[in-house]
Amino acid sequence: MVFKSYDTPSLIAVGFEAALPTGSERRGLGGEAAIEAFVRGAVALGPFDVLAEIAYEWNVNAHVHGEREQTVTAGVAVGYLLTRRVTPLLELTMVRRLCGTDDEDGPRLRGRSQLYVTPGVNVRPLPRTTVRFGVELPVPTRGRSTTILGGGVREF
Repeated sequence: MVFKSYDTPSLIAVGFEAALPTGSERRGLGGEAAIEAFVRGAVALGPFDVLAEIAYEWNVNAHVHGEREQTVTAGVAVGYLLTRRVTPLLELTMVRRLCGTDDEDGPRLRGRSQLYVTPGVNVRPLPRTTVRFGVELPVPTRGRSTTILGGGVREF
């Protein structure tokens, strides 16, 4: 965290994330390994939380054929504090592939922006613990797949 305000609850954070392979890339089973640098900001406006992010991701997987992927992602999300434990949210995300090889039978993504709308919910089952779920919907939806997202955060 590089900035935090108490007058209007807000913060800015800078950091890195790592994505680890969940299967074999050669067999088409989600074998991506990547590192992402990001800047995120958030502000609480009454019962609404507004979050924004910009990130740059490098694919570091040695088994990828051709040029390794690099993408820029920018997004904004608005959540409504329904209860102390439940926050439904809506996120708008733009992804642009800068480098990388397009799949032979897939859409041409290099140099094009992709837009996604993600309705979701954050649940706090325990103090300092958040579980999140959402459905990432591509805009437009023609010929593009929907992704179910989930994750957990443990604050230290």
